Amino acid sequence: MVVEGRSLAGLRGAPTYTDGPMDATNDFEPVAVDLRDYVMFDLDGAAGRRVFATDVVAVDVVCLEPRQALDARTFATGDAIYTVLGGLAWVVVDEAEVTLQALQSVMVPAGVPHGLRNDSPDPLILQVVVSPPEDAPVLQAGPVVDPRDDEAARRPAFVDRLRRTLGG
Repeated sequence: MVVEGRSLAGLRGAPTYTDGPMDATNDFEPVAVDLRDYVMFDLDGAAGRRVFATDVVAVDVVCLEPRQALDARTFATGDAIYTVLGGLAWVVVDEAEVTLQALQSVMVPAGVPHGLRNDSPDPLILQVVVSPPEDAPVLQAGPVVDPRDDEAARRPAFVDRLRRTLGG
């Protein structure tokens, strides 16, 4: 797994990012990752962060403000799984459309054109899994805020909004 120019090794509860594929023969210790650390919004368009990446899967958190959309896309070789963590998503595939509520998912097979939008008045937070990851959009890896930095505590509006969206 790769974090662009930054290592989170040694942080309590943070994953260690390396420059190569994960090797199952190494001593593996599971580490819980708080997806709230990857949530970020951008008024100009959808925003996303890479949570994990290996040679077989990419896991991202993608956030959309109300009335934002992910443009139509087709992953030639990768299946995509979209899971709503907070908010409502409208996933459009060819002539069909499905509305996803929090904790609902849809799988879009490789080769199927699709798009996604947030038509609700609330922010949308998605977990996007693409496997194999060759088709996954390139996103900055790692949490938005360094877990050692308490800047988020000085931004109560952001924290309150995040709690409302995620129900916590």
